[in-house]
Amino acid sequence: MSVQDKIKTVVQLSKEGIEINGKPTVILCASLFYFRIPRELWKNRLLKVKKAGYNSIDVYFPWNFHETEQNNWDFSGEKDVEAFLQMAAEEGLYVVARPGPYICSEWDGGALPSYLFSDANIRLRDNDPVFLEHVNRWFDQILPILKRFELGQQGTIICVQLDNELDFYGCQDPNGYISALRDMALAKNLEVPLIACAGQGDLFLASGNSDGVIPACNLYPNDRDPEFEAKVHAYVDTLSSENIPLMVTETNRSHFLLRRLLAGGAKLLGPYLQVSGTNFGFTNAANNWGDPLALLTSDYDFGGMISSTGEVRPEAYEGRLMSRVIQAAGDSLALSSYTNDHGFSLSGASSYEVTGPNVLQLYGGGYLYSLPNVSNQEQTVAIHLEGNTFPEHTKLTIPEGCCPLLLAQTPLSHWGVPEGKVEFATAELIYAQTQGDQTYFVFSGQGESELSLSFPNLLEVETNGDLQLKQEGERITLTAQRNAAGSAKIILTTGQNLTINLLQREQALRLKEVLVDGQLIFDELSTQPIEKEIPQIEWSVAALKNGAPELGGNSQQLGSDAELLENRGVYKGYSWYKAKFISPESKGVSGVLLQNASDICSVYTDDQYHGTVVPGGGSYYIPFEAEKASREMKLLVRSEIWGHSNFDDARLPAFRLKGQKGLTGAVAVTDIVKLNSNWRFKEVRSSNEHHSYTSLSCDTKSWPLISWSSWMTEHHPSYGYYRKSFSPSAHSNTWVLHLPGIKSLVTVFINGNEAGKVNPLNPYIDLTQWIRGGEETQLTLFLETYYGLSAGNVLLYEGVKAVDWELTSADEVDLWNQAVKAKSLATSTELPVELVSGSSAWLFGNLDVIDSTSCWKVLCSGSNCKLTFYLNGRLLGRIWNPSKTSRPQMRGGNDQLTFIPGPWIHKKGNTFAILLESTEQCESGIIEEIRFLPVIDEWKSR
Repeated sequence: MSVQDKIKTVVQLSKEGIEINGKPTVILCASLFYFRIPRELWKNRLLKVKKAGYNSIDVYFPWNFHETEQNNWDFSGEKDVEAFLQMAAEEGLYVVARPGPYICSEWDGGALPSYLFSDANIRLRDNDPVFLEHVNRWFDQILPILKRFELGQQGTIICVQLDNELDFYGCQDPNGYISALRDMALAKNLEVPLIACAGQGDLFLASGNSDGVIPACNLYPNDRDPEFEAKVHAYVDTLSSENIPLMVTETNRSHFLLRRLLAGGAKLLGPYLQVSGTNFGFTNAANNWGDPLALLTSDYDFGGMISSTGEVRPEAYEGRLMSRVIQAAGDSLALSSYTNDHGFSLSGASSYEVTGPNVLQLYGGGYLYSLPNVSNQEQTVAIHLEGNTFPEHTKLTIPEGCCPLLLAQTPLSHWGVPEGKVEFATAELIYAQTQGDQTYFVFSGQGESELSLSFPNLLEVETNGDLQLKQEGERITLTAQRNAAGSAKIILTTGQNLTINLLQREQALRLKEVLVDGQLIFDELSTQPIEKEIPQIEWSVAALKNGAPELGGNSQQLGSDAELLENRGVYKGYSWYKAKFISPESKGVSGVLLQNASDICSVYTDDQYHGTVVPGGGSYYIPFEAEKASREMKLLVRSEIWGHSNFDDARLPAFRLKGQKGLTGAVAVTDIVKLNSNWRFKEVRSSNEHHSYTSLSCDTKSWPLISWSSWMTEHHPSYGYYRKSFSPSAHSNTWVLHLPGIKSLVTVFINGNEAGKVNPLNPYIDLTQWIRGGEETQLTLFLETYYGLSAGNVLLYEGVKAVDWELTSADEVDLWNQAVKAKSLATSTELPVELVSGSSAWLFGNLDVIDSTSCWKVLCSGSNCKLTFYLNGRLLGRIWNPSKTSRPQMRGGNDQLTFIPGPWIHKKGNTFAILLESTEQCESGIIEEIRFLPVIDEWKSR
């Protein structure tokens, strides 16, 4: 008996679809993350999802959000998972539960606890006993909660996802890993289906092809891809062979795309982040979304239907309209299947303008077909079916970026009318209900509309409004011109009465409900006032020392070398590395080279600021404005963990899933030697000849003498060895090679020993272990390139390493405590506030003048400043204003927005503190304006 056979569940999956308690159901699922929304607003967001027509939410459960320290668990307050799941159940929303252990979600470390990263031998997300032992501790905490809130128990969880997009990761044993997670879940007696989602299409790698684990799919296409339906159909076919429906657990947020997925045969539609949120605290990630690096904003908003501050966007109305189509079609749609054997054809537009018709065979008879207009202009088309052309009396126009879902040859028995058929419709059916002998239909049209119906027992038809009637025997056709609406009453000889309302799409979007008597209730148009700013905030400021070292505590002596932060138990927040350089008396210092540094590093020597950089885990040279002649020099590096990568990428150390933060050392650079000239060169034909010419005994006298990377060749790609000798400085104890501007791959050899590789994203390599000061050294570079690509320059940094390292740190609570102390020392100020380059300060605002019953958006304008916002002990988020050089790319949401939840504001006695850091070298940091705007909530909680 298979694992799947052992699972008894109220959720049944088959190639036809999803049945919940025996009811065929299309799942329309919105991501809603409790850990990014204040607890007091959970209900508000759940209600908005429900009002938008969604019947489900998907929820990650981040391991490192609940395990605050190893073996220290917190499920209280803002982390009360049970309270959240109870609210979802009360609102009748199904839940797709995603406990990881890895979740991605642009969350710090993908939710893996940072203490795991200090273990060099552990294999994360793999069938590794050490890792799985840690996972089991997490599952021991979270899975019993999920069990209690399964559908059929206390809640509405309909499936549990194991891990996340494993096909993006280099897992050595996917089957063993996913099977181990499955066994943990079954040991906790989970009975709902266990699923695993694929991120780049390898369904069976992502699920480990593990017995009892059902593959799902994440699709992030171009919404206007004209060949998208073919891709969807391919996945449907693959899964149908396993008697599984296509469940799209993540996709884009536009309902245009979701309609295409639905019409392609998907039975679970999970647009990712339809409900946005905020990365409160130090929970942001840093990853590979930039060029090459990006910091994820505190505002976590990809433009879904509910903004991070709770505002309803137009897409929410689109969701409600699409859900009406799903509900109106009912079981016939939930158990439908796509078909190519339908007889439909289209004219008037090419397949790269309007795709399709894409046709679903409805369960019980009839068709639902879609016509996605992927072009950039309105299209007018005609449909040909069984020798007939539709529409007959009007034009079928489709605005650009629209995807109507229309009926054809569909029996009215789907809706309790024994006889009759929808022959053809160019308006969407958005409501259908039969009460006794009375049936109500509501259609939504766009432009001109035409409904063709046939009744063998027709008695009488009456139209109202702007509907026009054409009748030919048993067949009636209702038409409406552009922007027209109306209704029709149809009486059958059987005593059955039908009322058909035809709305224009703009009306249908505002349709709130249909009463049992067929009365249509519409949302009122918003009469909310335009956003207004609040009264003037009173500001005060308290200056800090250069680098703000007084904020750090928990001092640790490191000795002669620096260490990465996780190895010293620092997982979040700020750290300060202190050290000193002792340089040769005859040598000045031209700059500092940071080694293996990540994330945000601000560098000071003898209290002088030299800049803020974001190296991405590699080395980084920071030049001084003028050479410093001091023999002994104090070094201070403020290192901020913006966040651990939520994604695994081998291009930079900080992109790796277990990439660590801080730095491993620093070098006072006393000489920069340019090695561009007079290289001996030997071209080879293959990268397989990698070691052919690396021996010290190789005679290079016959090799041409050329400048670095100047050899011309007709071979692509080209491979060649460059070799030269040099005498390193006797005064130095550290040597680092740098190839700035390189666009190729270089393997570095020192005295015949392979030292490592250099690439465009990480163009530094430490050669110290192979060099002795004053002794001649042979350098060989193996260049793999295409002729014409830049190989940059070859620079050798010589210098002395920093010694006597000390480390202090400050987490969220530590920084808040320092803010409270500084508040009493603050002096009154007004905006704009200007900070000298490299300086820091606390800025305090009096929030007692704002309405504590409202939520607020805070928009900050300025330049060259990084801001960390606190309110009453809570870290609201971080903003980095634009700057010329110091700030990397910011991704994820509005990089100038901070959200203040109303429930977190006291009526009186608020402490609103902003840690300011001026980050641009040689330019002041300026906070020009901080605007407070109330959040306008169009959809109230009830």
